[in-house]
Amino acid sequence: MTLTERLREKISQAFYNHGLLCASYPIPIILFTGLCILACCYPLLKLPLPGTGPVEFSTPVKDYLPPPADSDHKQGEPSEHPDWYVGAPVAYIQQIYVKSSVSPWHKNLLAVDVFRSPLSRAF
Repeated sequence: MTLTERLREKISQAFYNHGLLCASYPIPIILFTGLCILACCYPLLKLPLPGTGPVEFSTPVKDYLPPPADSDHKQGEPSEHPDWYVGAPVAYIQQIYVKSSVSPWHKNLLAVDVFRSPLSRAF
């Protein structure tokens, strides 16, 4: 028996055993599968619904203090800060916008030259 035949036989046996397990215990398998699907879809509950605008939240850079833990804050009540804003920060996100133009624009220039020309001095 070659290696591929043995591998094919083991895969066939694994599928057969799995099918036998699913046929023997259908209700627990269905419940387990449903729980797995719900656990995977749970983060989708935090997504904003269509039609709601983006929420912008910023903190001061000077004299920054982590937000206090609201022990008296009730679940479902709107608060001053977003749900994810608890405890000390673990990372910072910075956005840098670079606006540039190539002047004068010649007909022989390519669209890539818009990026290359201003950034060439940086490199």
